[in-house]
Amino acid sequence: MIAVAETIGLPAALVAGASSGIGAAVARRLAARGHAVALVGRREAELNEVAESIRTGGGTALPLALDLAEPGAPAEAVAATAAALGPVGVLVCSAGAIRLAAIHETEERHWERQVRVNLTVPFLLAREVLPGMRERRHGWIVNIGSGVGSEVVPGSGGYGVSKHAVERLTELVHEENRDLGIRAVTVAPGWVATRLAARPAELGVPEDEVLDAEDIADTVAWLLDRPARMSVGPLVRVEPTASRAAAGDAMTRHLTRARAEGAGPIAKESR
Repeated sequence: MIAVAETIGLPAALVAGASSGIGAAVARRLAARGHAVALVGRREAELNEVAESIRTGGGTALPLALDLAEPGAPAEAVAATAAALGPVGVLVCSAGAIRLAAIHETEERHWERQVRVNLTVPFLLAREVLPGMRERRHGWIVNIGSGVGSEVVPGSGGYGVSKHAVERLTELVHEENRDLGIRAVTVAPGWVATRLAARPAELGVPEDEVLDAEDIADTVAWLLDRPARMSVGPLVRVEPTASRAAAGDAMTRHLTRARAEGAGPIAKESR
């Protein structure tokens, strides 16, 4: 199968966590730019909906229903993409798991799940695509981090630690490969209106002060449009203008509210 992107000189893209939110928005934007896009995630029905929206717009999409946290799944995703669409030239890791709790309240299995999804999966995917990118001397690796990864937010637990660590992972990939035409960037959003985040109304913040998934997709597209001579990042923070919608402040108020209501650890996953 010859991907549409190959015919116009754009490489195939793989988006992890593409069934909803930021991942879905990024996948649609990449397809609109002319990339053939592999959509990877656990929720098959939602992946198919995103794929169909891309095809309706004239793009090429390959939905791959996989749990990337399972052994061997990242390698399977990259191999399936290469077989159907061509070598992966753009990798976007947007899969995420979050369970907000103080360190002493965090169970080992929850810690390990967040580290696996938020850090180890991006590492494994990068390890799979980098040899080909290095051989072709071109490629993009974009990890979707979090503003919380750059701040110390009490209660952010394994989520904050893993998002901070993925910034260092990206820096290493960048430094080890920058002279081979490969660029790696962590896009670290502040408060984005997705299913992983608190609802703005719950914290007294107007909806229009919070970022949406399209803002992050715009940022990724902007990065990919930079000339080869330009390096941006490897950390790019994208925050709402309003200080009350900043990532750390919003998470702190979200946790305070949950504790006041007697709620336990806050757990969500987007893959």
